[in-house]
Amino acid sequence: MTCRLSTVAVCQCMTKVKVQLFPDIVDANDDVPLGTEGWDNWPGWGEETDEASKNASKKASQNDWLHACLVSLSPCGDLMAISRNDRAMLLKAKYEDQGGNGSGVGYEIIKELYDAEEKAKISSIMCLPLASHNKTSYGAQDWTCVIIGFTSGYVKIYTETGVLLLSQLLHEDPVLKLKCRTHETHRYVGIADQVEELTILYPKALVVVDGFSLYQTLRACRNQVARAAAGGSELMTPPPLAYKKWGLQEQDIVYDFVSCGVTSTNAFDQLCSSSLLGGYGASTKTSTSATYLYVTTGVGPYTGFFYAAEGSSQPMLSEVALNMASKLKTAFINQMSSTGSKYLGGWLGQSVKPNKEETRPKIEPPTPLHIKFGLPDLRRHGETLSLSPNGNLAATTDDFGRVILIDIGRGIVVRVWKGYRDAQVGWIKVKDSSESQRKLKKAARVAIFLVIYAPKRGILEVWALQQGPKVAAFNVSKNAKLLYPGYGVLGLGSTVSEEIITHQCSLIDADGAIRTLIVPFHLALSDKNSRRARDLQLLNELKGLLKEHKCDSCELQQDVLSKLRAVKAASIVQQGLERVLSTRYLEPATMQEIVGCILAQINSHEIQPGAVEEKILHHFCQLYQQLLHTYRDVCALKGEPPSLEAASTGDSMSLAVLLNTTEADVENIEQSLSEYRASSVRDRVRFADATDMEVGKFFACFHGNPSSQDSVNVERLTIRLNGELQDDKRLSLGMWSIEDISLPMHCLLLLLAISKLYCDIIGAFLFGPVLAGNYSSSKLLVVLKASGILPENFFSLLLHYWLSKDDWQVGATNLYSMVKDLSIWQGENKTNDSATWWQTMRTRCSVSTCISSASIAALVGQSVSALLNCNGHSSEQSECEKSDAAEKPSEKISESEWLDLSSDAEQWRYLVRQLQDLLLLGSVFKSQPVMEESAEKTGFGDILLSVDSMLFGGRGAITDLVARWIGKVGITAKAVSMALRSDIDLSIDSDEAMHTDESLDELAGKSAADDDMHVNTCKAQLRKLVMHFPHSVSHDSVLSNCCWEYAVCWNKDPEMVGLLQQSLQFLKLIKNGILQHGVAAMLWHTFVLQKFEATARLMEKVKKSPKASLCRKEIGMTDTALRDMMAQCCSLLDIIMQADVEAEEIPVYGVIEEPWMSCQGPVPLVELVIDQRLCYYAPVSLHYQLAVVLHAILTYTLKSVKPLSLYHAKEASCFFKDLQSLLVLVTNVNIGARTEFLKKLITAAVTALPLPVSSTSVGSEQVESYDVTDVGTPSTSTTDNTSALTNAAAKQEILNVVEMSHWCSKAIELGLEWQGINVDSLRMHYVCELYSSGYDKLAEEVL
Repeated sequence: MTCRLSTVAVCQCMTKVKVQLFPDIVDANDDVPLGTEGWDNWPGWGEETDEASKNASKKASQNDWLHACLVSLSPCGDLMAISRNDRAMLLKAKYEDQGGNGSGVGYEIIKELYDAEEKAKISSIMCLPLASHNKTSYGAQDWTCVIIGFTSGYVKIYTETGVLLLSQLLHEDPVLKLKCRTHETHRYVGIADQVEELTILYPKALVVVDGFSLYQTLRACRNQVARAAAGGSELMTPPPLAYKKWGLQEQDIVYDFVSCGVTSTNAFDQLCSSSLLGGYGASTKTSTSATYLYVTTGVGPYTGFFYAAEGSSQPMLSEVALNMASKLKTAFINQMSSTGSKYLGGWLGQSVKPNKEETRPKIEPPTPLHIKFGLPDLRRHGETLSLSPNGNLAATTDDFGRVILIDIGRGIVVRVWKGYRDAQVGWIKVKDSSESQRKLKKAARVAIFLVIYAPKRGILEVWALQQGPKVAAFNVSKNAKLLYPGYGVLGLGSTVSEEIITHQCSLIDADGAIRTLIVPFHLALSDKNSRRARDLQLLNELKGLLKEHKCDSCELQQDVLSKLRAVKAASIVQQGLERVLSTRYLEPATMQEIVGCILAQINSHEIQPGAVEEKILHHFCQLYQQLLHTYRDVCALKGEPPSLEAASTGDSMSLAVLLNTTEADVENIEQSLSEYRASSVRDRVRFADATDMEVGKFFACFHGNPSSQDSVNVERLTIRLNGELQDDKRLSLGMWSIEDISLPMHCLLLLLAISKLYCDIIGAFLFGPVLAGNYSSSKLLVVLKASGILPENFFSLLLHYWLSKDDWQVGATNLYSMVKDLSIWQGENKTNDSATWWQTMRTRCSVSTCISSASIAALVGQSVSALLNCNGHSSEQSECEKSDAAEKPSEKISESEWLDLSSDAEQWRYLVRQLQDLLLLGSVFKSQPVMEESAEKTGFGDILLSVDSMLFGGRGAITDLVARWIGKVGITAKAVSMALRSDIDLSIDSDEAMHTDESLDELAGKSAADDDMHVNTCKAQLRKLVMHFPHSVSHDSVLSNCCWEYAVCWNKDPEMVGLLQQSLQFLKLIKNGILQHGVAAMLWHTFVLQKFEATARLMEKVKKSPKASLCRKEIGMTDTALRDMMAQCCSLLDIIMQADVEAEEIPVYGVIEEPWMSCQGPVPLVELVIDQRLCYYAPVSLHYQLAVVLHAILTYTLKSVKPLSLYHAKEASCFFKDLQSLLVLVTNVNIGARTEFLKKLITAAVTALPLPVSSTSVGSEQVESYDVTDVGTPSTSTTDNTSALTNAAAKQEILNVVEMSHWCSKAIELGLEWQGINVDSLRMHYVCELYSSGYDKLAEEVL
């Protein structure tokens, strides 16, 4: 954007205004041509003749009549006032149709002001907008008043319709100037905000009216006038007007002034002044007083600085109330009695004159204000003075045609312009609205520009401050007038920070055109950056041009080229090209044409050796020209009809020949792939790959242009391919690291850090049609070779696209052709050796989780690698035989080459076998087997398999995954144990376990025939895993890992106690006692002990069963879950005690299948368990007793029981420690407390029984023969409902009796283990409680 003059309004009624203000001007027949009276009639620069002055003051010509008028335009642009002598015209803005010219804003005359009573001329006029304080429009402009100063000394204020609001005589001298200051918030901390005020200049006095008082007075007067005009009510006394009057001393003549507001001197200036006046020993004040600064211009001195301290003059309350009331009353009566006029002349006294002369109000004397210092100039006198918006600078004009810039704070002249006679000055404040500045979220930078209008020369100039250059100059009319209000809206205060000023500095012409200056912020830059600022402006225009259009066209192409050619800096041209290339609606042909034109422009001249940016731009254009060629060529291939030679054959014989294997192997592979793909249990919505790609996304996938900040040799660019690994959200397409590769300037590289989505899109765009068989790979290879992109990048992209999904519906033939062609191309370039090339492919297949795609890719890679290596060795061998046949006929081929070949083939063989194993695992893991009974599910997500994760998962990775799948599906422990303990004995010696592949297949066939392997049952799936992985999927190993997986899940969610119960079910079925004991001990120490200890200490503290809220706070589970957990603790400790570790031999684990013998990672669980030390019986028994006690308290909510106090201090100190430590039990301890607890338990268990339903009490034979699972079965008799209900109640009664008998037996067992307790007394208490509860038969049997 450049500096420009913009027409904002056109006043069509300027002829009427001229007729009203200049009735003596001759009509338009004597029009003087524009500008013919300027230079010829100029007097000399140093001397003015009296004759010229008289001629200039006699009359105003037809064109320069505006110079003889006083013009004021509201900062909001809604009202304009033009006055001459004793008349004033008010013009209001309106929207009108200009026929396409201008902005549609015009002005119309709404009032002519003429005060016949005043008999004085208008010396100053001002249009001041006032803010609204309504809730709905707070801070917006409400209305505009017109303030007029007369030569009689009166100051009158009118509404925008010409109604008089206020008239006051503040001083008896003529009014020279009216100026106003509105609120402005400073950008820096520590500087006070400027107050609002109206200042009036007289020849020897300065009146300052407080802005708040003026605002309130004008609002009150306007409201009273409105009420009087509407209902005829009496006028009330308006609020008083507060002002200060200063007498300007020690300056001869004052022509103009500015009020700089509140200022304070800094400490350094204060010390300097005190030292100069009082010497080095003078005392100074610690704080400086705030003062008001007024700067004047005139004669003797040229510029004066006046400082008024706060509190030196008291505000004066004038007699404005009495005077105003008299004025309004007289005007209202006269208006009501008059017949009326079109312009409401009665308000101004045109119709009726008062009967008696008004008494002149009392004039207060001014307070003397002495000048502090000034800038003397004896030969010149200042004419005008204008203050900058920030209050730091002021510009003054004088009679010698100078414009002087003054620093207000330091009181010095900083710059002088000469040759501007009768100059008019203004200011423009511009904020930086760039995007970079908005991102900082700080106060925007502000630039100040000085505007100088020289009417004698007809030129308008804009200058950057303070020592900046001239940024713009315009040839304008010599009869215009520069309008700079210098204020905003009165009454905003500090609550509203937004500026609503629309006309900072405007130029009004004699024909009525009002134009405002628009200056961009970048013009405030220094001169050395002006060229770059111009280029940046052109770049912004280019961005705006591309944003305005929505479709491609030839006109747009020409406009873009013209702007790019006009830019001088190469880096800016590159930015513009990047914006063009990222525009979505531009066609690739248009982009190619634009890039080609810029490249031709660069090639038209010789590039200088030091022009780094231009060389980079040349390289950039070459790269994107190649990319556009590649993009268009690929799109052209897609438009061709499908070729017959690209159709792939899918029979087993052709695939066997292609993959260099047998037909039986191909059938086995196809069967494994079909089973793997058919095992998916969820039907997912599949979308077809989008083979079309936008050109912008295509560009985003490549890079190759260095920055001008990089230290590169542009003669031969060194492009680095960085192979750093990215995170999961980014994808690294290069697994190799190529550094310092000197490539020609036409080479490109594939971007390494593009997102996975972009990789899928560009992969489908380039290789999707080839893999689908639409056209052959040879055609695509021709396009790829011409692109200048390295084959390594295409190969990596092909692998990523193929391995990105697992449901390919195409065969391996097309993939084979594409891999083969790319490998041959790589061999021709020789940018990378074949070992690294194939290692990259193996690595990508290893890390892929799409097993079926990785298996096909591995088979293809194995076949192509063998083919190319065989051809390479045969060609090398033939050349060697031809060259050395005469000299060394018996020399053999080098051993190292054959070694490398066999090593590569062995790596492929291992990878293929590993992927086949994962195919089997994947088919099992994706299945949902049919189960007769299901257990709790662990909630694991999908199990992702890859060769890399298996190799780094340790020797127990397969066992862990199988256990995780069992927990995910929810197979019961009993079903798992039965499936793994089949008739096929897999726990054989190591010599017999090393079966060949043929023997394993035969064994699998026999088992399939016996057990119906094709049925999707958990037993069939587990049998399949056992036969394929005899070592990893052994009985005890799988059960141990299942136990551990369930325990881990329970630890994450302690409320799910069923997971812990299922874990113990797996633990009970482990055959080996040592393994069972070790897993149980690890479960106790890892997951259970901490919660067990917290429960015991909490119950010891509260002496009862804790409530649910307390349990959740201290332990992390509810009271119900805590009770169930304590029951499982008893079972776990009982398993540890019952484990037969002495009769069992230490098992041998760690044997793994052949393809996975090189795996690394964590130690398997079974090896960790075997390394565990055996637990001693005494501490386990002690913890078991405590667990039973805690479980009893939680079950029957026993009170006043402290469980830890039932034991001796020595025993209590051994609680919650390792079970491998020795412990000596103490006998005959706390016999009374233990006996009391056991009796409480028996009483609670018996009293918890309901009353017997039948008259015959339940006997022990019924309890022993009762099946708990039979409780919920319905009755076979449907005719007798009463009998069915009685039967169900009896069964529930038996169940309650079973539970009661269990707890009473536990109490007696504890009595036996706690030595010293009379067990007979417990049995007697038990019998008594049974008799009391009505179970007489049970009581008799106990006796």
